[in-house]
Amino acid sequence: VGSMKAKHELFRMHPSYLKILSALRKNSRETLTKISADTGISISLVFDRLKSMEQEGLIKRYSCAVDWERLGLKRRVLLLIRMPEHLRQKAQARLARSHHTNNLWLLDGGGLAAEGMFISLRQQEVFIKALRKEFEGVEISTHEVVENPKWEGFLTSCLTCKKLTLFGPTSRTQSKKMLCHDCLN
Repeated sequence: VGSMKAKHELFRMHPSYLKILSALRKNSRETLTKISADTGISISLVFDRLKSMEQEGLIKRYSCAVDWERLGLKRRVLLLIRMPEHLRQKAQARLARSHHTNNLWLLDGGGLAAEGMFISLRQQEVFIKALRKEFEGVEISTHEVVENPKWEGFLTSCLTCKKLTLFGPTSRTQSKKMLCHDCLN
């Protein structure tokens, strides 16, 4: 099964792929031995599945979660940006180069969304003012991220039945448990 599409269908058919991805989403530095113990999949099969997913481009990189506030970046802001179409590529390149941009997304309708990281409100205001000056006609709305009640919840296991689904569990606020759709009902 050589094509990427066929490989993705294979990943859906074999729960072992999803179990391994779930383990990596919890801790991307986990050892093969621990992943094997946690998933019930042999070490050699974990190794083979990982190599296969890396070669096919399903696993793009291994990364870590950073506590931005401890680094002094007290302001995490979502910037929703609309601009004339002729400015989009230039604005996208500008935002991609900025050390304030942590994530950048192209949106349908031609807009951009950026996750901006700033030490202070003043630094954020200076950055946005410079964008507005550089790209006349740009509309920027800012939305400060004040809390992250669900983070990286995709491909996690239900706390009740331990079932793993591609879409992951849903948060039930009353119990603060992560439950799958079946256990919520």
